Amino acid sequence: MSLVAYVPLHVSSMWAPAYDPDELKTGSVGAGVLLWPGVKVRLGRGRRLPHVDAVLARLGVRAEVAFSSPAEPGQGYGVSGAVALGTAMMAAAAAGRPLLQAAQAAHVVEVAMGTGLGDVAAQFHGGGIEVRVRPGAPGVGLVDRVPHPAGLMALVHEYGREDTSSMLRRLAGFLASEGRELVERFLKEPTYDSFLRYSAEFSRRAGFLTQDVEARASACRRLFDGYYAKKGVLVFLTYRDVVEDAARCLSGVGLAVRPFRLAHSGALVFHSRPRTPP
Repeated sequence: MSLVAYVPLHVSSMWAPAYDPDELKTGSVGAGVLLWPGVKVRLGRGRRLPHVDAVLARLGVRAEVAFSSPAEPGQGYGVSGAVALGTAMMAAAAAGRPLLQAAQAAHVVEVAMGTGLGDVAAQFHGGGIEVRVRPGAPGVGLVDRVPHPAGLMALVHEYGREDTSSMLRRLAGFLASEGRELVERFLKEPTYDSFLRYSAEFSRRAGFLTQDVEARASACRRLFDGYYAKKGVLVFLTYRDVVEDAARCLSGVGLAVRPFRLAHSGALVFHSRPRTPP
């Protein structure tokens, strides 16, 4: 049986960067939603990202690794972090090494390549709606969870892409002032309701949410609890029993969406594909 790693997607809703000379301590505080289905990483030839080679080199492992993903890099799903983490965990499992050490290697690669600050930590720990309380790699930073209502699902509308390093440069001033203030307010009151409120406000002030999108979404407001956006994705939080109605309504106002389940577990490595995804 061959090893397969499954890593949830991660869409941050708010974040405040924290930089340190030690890449293990660099990261972000904030929150986001973890989604299934996610990225699948396996041994073999196929589509790859530069992160694969960087992670394998850091771990001193030679292997052919490929991945498949329901989303593209650059949209805001944390795909590069998922690929790096899945590669690292699979290589570590094959070599009998600790998975935490592998996750730290993936985090360092993400930081060094400028493609993420908090994705790997969130994806390693999981939790549906995660809260990054202390910045840094797994084992250094601290990730908590926000309790949320049962049956919660996400509908995601995709509308564009943006390079992470470019986005961080563009938003540097906002993240250091207004963005950090919103994150700090949320961390003082890390509840589901405050997550919805501060996530939407962060998205508005960062320029991810436009008045046109919010005007269209308002026609379906009764069918979801809240929404936010990051880079090129718009996330609506709704429920299993109304998800089809919500999707039809949003599609009717020009916001085509697709459904995701919330991922309550973090990245996992299997010796064969599980009968049902985590």
